Amino acid sequence: MIVFDQVTKRYPDTTADVVNQLSLTIHDGEICILVGPSGCGKTTTMKMINKLIPPSSGSILIDGQDIGAIDTISLRLNIGYIIQDIGLFPHMTVAENIATVPVELGWKKDRISARVDELLDLVELDPKDYRHKKPREL
Repeated sequence: MIVFDQVTKRYPDTTADVVNQLSLTIHDGEICILVGPSGCGKTTTMKMINKLIPPSSGSILIDGQDIGAIDTISLRLNIGYIIQDIGLFPHMTVAENIATVPVELGWKKDRISARVDELLDLVELDPKDYRHKKPREL
């Protein structure tokens, strides 16, 4: 379960809160989608839960534990979210981009290679043709 308890974020040198006293409980198994106009605090909220930026006040709990007490790397490896803009590393191949998280998780090379091929097949791209291309070549 993820709990936002009266979470507020105000950036330095501003007078308005980007996120103002957000209270939200997301139970295990629920899917939560943040929707709203540009500038309403969606990205800021996600950055706070992932410890990319700290809240100005309030607390964020995961399974009853304040995220401040959770190891940052462990936290980030266990949270997934979809960003609104492309997030590919331009200097890496398609296969290397896909393999980023599995490498961090310590997967063996053969498992990573099989997963890369599986995902390319899923989007109907021939792995032989696309795994070694850079994003700009797609």
